[in-house]
Parts: sequence; structure tokens; C-alpha cells
Amino acid sequence: MDNKEPVYLLVLADTHVSTLSELPRGLADLIEEIGWVVHCGDFTGVRVLEELRGLAKHFVGVYGNTDPPEIRQQLPAEATFEVYGKRIAVFHPYWGGPPQGIEREMVERYPHADAILFGHTHDPLVETRDGILLLNPGQSYPTFIAQAQVGILKVTPEMVTGRVFPLDSATLF
Repeated sequence: MDNKEPVYLLVLADTHVSTLSELPRGLADLIEEIGWVVHCGDFTGVRVLEELRGLAKHFVGVYGNTDPPEIRQQLPAEATFEVYGKRIAVFHPYWGGPPQGIEREMVERYPHADAILFGHTHDPLVETRDGILLLNPGQSYPTFIAQAQVGILKVTPEMVTGRVFPLDSATLF
């Protein structure tokens, strides 16, 4: 049995703001506590990207369909990385339209991933398909209809698990 501590990753998507100050206050504290930030696209403002990079000890991000050229020049369309040997893919499925089929298409796109983190639909999802964990944190900005949401991915040498929380009640598990 490996005694390594779990690694937690804060997963954001679809922030659609100009600056982090437009998001709930608890976000900066959560970033400081976790250290890892993965953003699945649609920052919208380049300042958000810069602020997240400045706060996070480890940052991974991809651009989304609404991101301006300044963000697209700094980030890839998709990213893959490993934590404890677990392969994690990050993508913003830009093709839009109804969300039906997006999950199947992503599993086909990343068949060797242990987890796929994605945004675009604004709909939170934690689901396992063909042994691959799919996590969409939903929209990470609040509206009068929906709270800001975040995902937390927990990685150990044995497994990858994830949950989605309202930003103001996100917790490590």
C-alpha cells in the first residue's frame, strides 16, 4: 500500500469574467489551499488567466471558444498531464450544440485517459464511462439562476475521483 498523500486539483470552466474579483471571494482561498488549478476554457478575460497563474502553485489550462487571441496564444486547445501516473486530459469541446454525445466523443478522443476534465456546456457532470472519469465543473461564475460551481479532482496512486460543489461550499474529500 502506498502512503502518498492525495493530490487535489481545483477544476474551473466557463468563468466568463474579466477579473477574478468578479467571482465569489472564496475562490482565492480555495486556490491557496489546494495549490492546483485546472481551467477548462472560456476564461473570456486574459486578466483572469494571469491572476490564476499568479495564485496557483500548479496551473494547467486550455482555451475555449469564447477566448480572445491573447489567451489562444498562451494556451493550447487541449492538454494532457499526469499526477501519480494517472493520465488527465483537459479539453473545451467547442463544437457546441446539444450536449448529447459530447461524453462519448471525449472518451473516444482520449481512450487512454484516467480522467477527462472539460467545460463548455455549463452543466456539471461527474460520470464514469468505459473506466474514464468525466468531470465538468459547470459554470464557475454566478448568475441570478445558478451558483458558481467548481470541481475537485482527488488523485491517489490507486485512483482518480471527483466531485462538483457550489464554490462557497467546496471541500476536500
